Amino acid sequence: MMTLLVVASALLFTDEAALRETFSKEIQAEAAAERVAAVKKLSGAVEEKTIELLAGSLKDKELTVRKAAVQTLEVSTDGGGVAVKPLGDILVDKKEDLDLRLSCAKTLVKSRYKGEVFQILLQTMSSIESQEVHFHKFGFEVTKLLDAYIGRSYGADKLTCERWDEWWSNNSGDLKKEDARQHEEWKKQRK
Repeated sequence: MMTLLVVASALLFTDEAALRETFSKEIQAEAAAERVAAVKKLSGAVEEKTIELLAGSLKDKELTVRKAAVQTLEVSTDGGGVAVKPLGDILVDKKEDLDLRLSCAKTLVKSRYKGEVFQILLQTMSSIESQEVHFHKFGFEVTKLLDAYIGRSYGADKLTCERWDEWWSNNSGDLKKEDARQHEEWKKQRK
């Protein structure tokens, strides 16, 4: 069984160009279910061009397609970080579906580029006003994700964002350097 999975994975990785070509046609379908199926076929993608196509699906008019795109990105490898900004745009948008936003947060914390992701998570948490009670549980979930992602916690109270902001002031340079190093490493691996 394991051998079959390895062979299937190898076929996916070697034939992403063909998958992209098929996807480009299938994503044009009028029916949302067909677009969802097209997105899911790219599950496990590793090539930057494929990740870019998936990130483009985050702008689909149908919520089911956007959710499928986030789920597919979560199980793909975004080595270049090309999906970080589109995922972040959804995460910080208070008009978006909360489940979709939380899925974006869960996908973002799998990124190797912590500096950019940290800022998006903090912006999301900081934008929640005390009177926006309907966002409090969501904010708590994002806070837990940030805690696990960075490996420390500042609790979950009204001073949490202030403490994280101070942490960022002290650590942003190191995180940005590490992100740059990781990106260079990723570019070398692609060659």
